[in-house]
Amino acid sequence: MSKATELTRRNFLQGAGVLGAGVLGAAALAGCAPQAKTAATDEPADTEALAETGEATWRTAPEPPAEFEEAGTYDAVVVGHGYAGVCAARELAERGKKVVLLETQAEDTYAACGNQSAAHNSQILHRVNPTADIPDVDPVEFFQNWAIITGNQINQSLVMRYCQNMGANIDKYYDRVTDEDIATMAHMDTPSPEDDYSTMMDAIGPIKFFSGTVDCYGECSQTKVQGYNREAAKEAGAEFLFNTRGEQLIMENGAVAGIYALDKATNTYLKFNCKAVVVATGGFAYNEEMLNDLIPEISDNMVEGEVWKDAHQNVRFEGDVSGMQYQGDGIKMAYWAGGRLEPFIPGMNSKFIASPSMMNYTLPQAVWVRPDGKRFCNEFYPVAEQRGTMSVYLPREPVTCVFDNNFVEYRKYTVSQHGFTSPSAMNMDSMAQDMEVARQKFEGTYVEPEQTDDMGPGAMFSHPEIVCADTLEGLAELVGIDPVEFVAQIERWNGYCKNGRDEEFGRAAEVLFPVEEGPFYACSGTTEFGEIMCTCGGLITDGEQNVLGADFKPISGLYASGNDCGRRFGYEYITPTSGVSLQMAITLGFECGKSVAEFLG
Repeated sequence: MSKATELTRRNFLQGAGVLGAGVLGAAALAGCAPQAKTAATDEPADTEALAETGEATWRTAPEPPAEFEEAGTYDAVVVGHGYAGVCAARELAERGKKVVLLETQAEDTYAACGNQSAAHNSQILHRVNPTADIPDVDPVEFFQNWAIITGNQINQSLVMRYCQNMGANIDKYYDRVTDEDIATMAHMDTPSPEDDYSTMMDAIGPIKFFSGTVDCYGECSQTKVQGYNREAAKEAGAEFLFNTRGEQLIMENGAVAGIYALDKATNTYLKFNCKAVVVATGGFAYNEEMLNDLIPEISDNMVEGEVWKDAHQNVRFEGDVSGMQYQGDGIKMAYWAGGRLEPFIPGMNSKFIASPSMMNYTLPQAVWVRPDGKRFCNEFYPVAEQRGTMSVYLPREPVTCVFDNNFVEYRKYTVSQHGFTSPSAMNMDSMAQDMEVARQKFEGTYVEPEQTDDMGPGAMFSHPEIVCADTLEGLAELVGIDPVEFVAQIERWNGYCKNGRDEEFGRAAEVLFPVEEGPFYACSGTTEFGEIMCTCGGLITDGEQNVLGADFKPISGLYASGNDCGRRFGYEYITPTSGVSLQMAITLGFECGKSVAEFLG
């Protein structure tokens, strides 16, 4: 390949409409933002000078590389090997298009993110659990429910395309798993006929839930399944370049003409000529500047001591993370080319509060009180991600989950959604054991067992420490809440349970469980904010996943899929079914490939 020089900055951005496209009125964040690096020199940019424009530094496009190697001409380039990217590349190759996929991770250490995928209307569910009664999902009903939960803040044509095609596309994604693979996979949310531990509800009030999730935590991981899809794409003619980071689009007259990428092994820039680019780089969860800029409702609502952290309560930005995934590369490229940004970008686990007790997930059947002894929210509001928002606007004080001696029975009532463990024999026994330990400690009969490495049943969602008392007043003293207000609150609560009507926070009648038979139990945790697992949007597209630019018109040849594609979840990520993020990325990844193939003709 010959070396060449390319466009000036002015020519490079000709027709892209960078200065006016999709700009949000963001505050300057130079004080906390990492230094930007120019594409050509890899030297730190003048962050303070860039901040004087009133925009975050990432919004300013770097100069195109001064030197590069020609890497060939393709119909399409897909950036990102995640669920959406690998599916889009496979679809394009199988439709006869010349496609190359660029992935920043090294091939020998590549790892997929996540392992649960919803799989509605697919045959893979029946292969994994042939004895379970798994009803089909009505795509229109699923869509209507989705629109209700999101307040209709979605791209209707895109979401309906997901609903109508999820079954067939999920089966295509899993079409190469073997019987040996199936033996290592599991099926969540739909109990086997012999399992009497579950009272799985399909609705709470007006919100519906849909069971049917495939677990790939065993030997057949999602990394392996993605590998099957990569091999299928290769057999159809697709090329894959690992350790290669897509960085800048080449635009000519407002249309995609190619892309520059960095070969990380040689530190050499490559130029790919193409008519279409799919950005599917997985969002910007590891780019603190973009998080502060594009999701200010998180950083603005943090209090002293709260910092960005990941889903495992680890501080997210210790050390240099610039080389990690999820730096927002796809969103940056599309934005510099004129792509519009959605005004509210959702994140996973990001806009609600979860305490260390994980009460927002696993204990909604309890009664939640704050130190004043009073309830503060609907504990069993249908969608986990939404009911946790109540704590965002309250002091960061401990929240106590309270329940009585019948809680194991009440715990059976659950729905299929993010974070809920199905009330199986395993985790129900774990809860009963935790309660028994608490009772023995209260009575003074507990004997500490020998330490083992085995966390025991239900360890994936281990329960917090539970305390026990024979009276409500005694329980209040143990956890440090106002006993007078607490007892009065529980009396009111038990009245709501008797009447089937929660007059304080409107909890649905079917999940009103009294706290009246001792001994009584509680667990507490201090609320925290600032957690994020991944971002789930950014770029505004049409129903074909074609990125929109000036006047909301499609940018020719530019597509976004997976977590770079916006207007799928509304204000925040939601789960009327567990594993929905992977299911949507897989489904719409294949659909994006179809859209690009049609565009290419």
